[in-house]
Amino acid sequence: MDLKTQNWKNFIDQHLYAWHGIWTRYTPEGCVKESFRSLRHFKSNSDKTEIYQLNKYIYAEDNVEEESWTLNQSANSLSDGVFHPLAEVMRAYFFPSGHAIFAITQLKSEASLAIELFFKYQHLRHSSIIIYDDKGNLFRTVNIREDSTGYPSDYWSTELEQLSQRDLPQNCQGTSINLTPNLQISEPVTTQFNWSWAGNKTFFLPDGISLSCPEQVTIGTAFDCVVNWLINEREMHQLIAHYDVSGKFKSLTLQRYELK
Repeated sequence: MDLKTQNWKNFIDQHLYAWHGIWTRYTPEGCVKESFRSLRHFKSNSDKTEIYQLNKYIYAEDNVEEESWTLNQSANSLSDGVFHPLAEVMRAYFFPSGHAIFAITQLKSEASLAIELFFKYQHLRHSSIIIYDDKGNLFRTVNIREDSTGYPSDYWSTELEQLSQRDLPQNCQGTSINLTPNLQISEPVTTQFNWSWAGNKTFFLPDGISLSCPEQVTIGTAFDCVVNWLINEREMHQLIAHYDVSGKFKSLTLQRYELK
């Protein structure tokens, strides 16, 4: 199987569900801007060469907005990732586990930058969106908590406010794998947990989600955007989006830790 076919397969194997969720948008200072319910529903044709996506944004019982798209394997699945019909400047990269990134792959002057990092765990999905404005300043972060079993979720809370701190496990080892823009996935290696990202601002979101990202991004300075999910007392996952000094997306790292 070629790499772009594998990337498409990783998408359809892990994400073709009706994802019931809560979106919460935050200011660059970490204050709640707004929150609303959502449904992101993915289904495919019989041979899984087309994906039909329906998004519902439920602001109130009498205020529901809908969007829908079709993604075609031959048109949207490329050797440098999957692109969305409404976002051809972005690409999506998927691990077999469903962990993924959907992001603009090149930072440009006077153009905004958006990154969405996805976790997949059993019937749960979580993603964090990080958006920079056309000056490279952090504009917004978004916390999306989803459950394919329905709403309300037995796992996710309805808490919205961020925390001032979180005690993350220390001195734990796990495994790390990398996914590059040419869709190569590395062999796993042993890694040591790290939550020290120089120059980044940290946000502690509800339900064990922690986010670390620069307050400003510029061409000429490499940067990392990191999201950590403390799933339960036994397991923790971490995703790291690496951009190089030219502002180009370099790789996505997935780290998984089994906690004692």
